[in-house]
Amino acid sequence: MDGMPFEARVRSLHQGWLERRESWLLARAHDFDSQRRVLANIHRWASECIEDVRHVYGESLPVTVDPLEQDSRFAIAVGAGQRASFELVDRGSEERPGWQVVARVAADGEAGEAPEEKRVRHWRRGQVEEILLSLLSAYERSLSREVSA
Repeated sequence: MDGMPFEARVRSLHQGWLERRESWLLARAHDFDSQRRVLANIHRWASECIEDVRHVYGESLPVTVDPLEQDSRFAIAVGAGQRASFELVDRGSEERPGWQVVARVAADGEAGEAPEEKRVRHWRRGQVEEILLSLLSAYERSLSREVSA
């Protein structure tokens, strides 16, 4: 098919399904520890995606992912003005905690514009990729504006 050895394809399929099941189970739990694991998965996916971006853009594009902090947050930066932050927030009540991962995306908007908040019930790598692609698109648009100015 794509030149990938069959064993590697089987391993990829198996690991993908293990990850999906774990992600699904974690998404149903809203305790701090479960959602912290969700955030750790998102951080891992973001780090892998950043490596892919670096492979394509090389040194021409500054792109970073912060380490996952003890206070349960990290950020991705693309270029000078595009940023996405991910953090664990408690949206529950005193009787029932409601921890969840929230992403805030700011893609070089107007000064003072609030970042767009994204809440996802079941985080998957595809959503992290989409956020990063939106930051890359905003970066490319900013380059086009510079050229046309």
